[in-house]
Order: sequence, then structure tokens, then C-alpha cells
Amino acid sequence: MRLKFRTVVLGGTFDTLHSGHVKLLATATLIGERILIGLTSDSFASTYKQYKVRPLSVRLGNVKNLMSLIAPDREVVYTEIDNPYGPAVELPSLDAIVASIETAPRALEINEERARRGLRPMEIVVISTVRDGFGHVLSSTYIRRALEKLEAK
Repeated sequence: MRLKFRTVVLGGTFDTLHSGHVKLLATATLIGERILIGLTSDSFASTYKQYKVRPLSVRLGNVKNLMSLIAPDREVVYTEIDNPYGPAVELPSLDAIVASIETAPRALEINEERARRGLRPMEIVVISTVRDGFGHVLSSTYIRRALEKLEAK
């Protein structure tokens, strides 16, 4: 099977894995031969998350396990990111970036920064949000808050 892109990039915190993460990662495997996944460092995640995220080693292990199930034959490279752009503004070999509707503006910023640095823009592949049965957008934060409410009862 010939895939559309040689190298696809995506990034995130990947704290509490959910079906939105599965959709993001699966999309990357459907369109890319090689996948570069950036995971936010513990220190960077603490600058914008309102709660303490799981350690990077745990989050990385969870993503690796998931990728071994959905893309066992795909070349996947993992990297730690310490800023909003990660290696996406440095590597000329990147062809596409997979983003959610929420992170699409960041993907546009990344392409603008790539242009400033003389790199070609990546194609931006945007996935739709995944919602729960009540219509709420799934996110690690939403799941964490829902669990906290249940535990408080």
C-alpha cells in the first residue's frame, strides 16, 4: 500500500489516553510511512496544564503500547518536546502534521515558523473532535474532572 506522506508529525501531552488520541494516532498511521510523535516534557506540561500530569515515562509507555496495537509495522519515532512547536519547525523532512480542530491554529503557526526558517510548509490534516455520549468533547482534562466528580460522591 502506498501511503500519501513519507513523514508525518504530531504532538501532545497524551496524559489520559482516550478515543480522541486513538483517532489522532490512527490518522497518522493511515497517511504516513514514518510517524514522529512529540510528547510534552513534564516541565513544559506543567506550564499550561491545571493539574499534575503523569510522568513522561508513563505517558510515553502508554503511547508506545497503543502504537504497537494500531501500527505494529510502522516506523515510529518518539521525541520529548519542551516548547509549543517541538521539532516541527526544525526538520525539513516533515511532509504533514496531524492536528485536532483545537490544535489546528498551532499547526498553522508551525507552518508560518517553518516559512520564516526557509522550510517548506507541511500539509495540515485536521481530524474532527471525538465526543462522549452526552456531546462533551473528550479530552484528558474532561475525563480527569469527570472521575474526580465520581470519586467525590
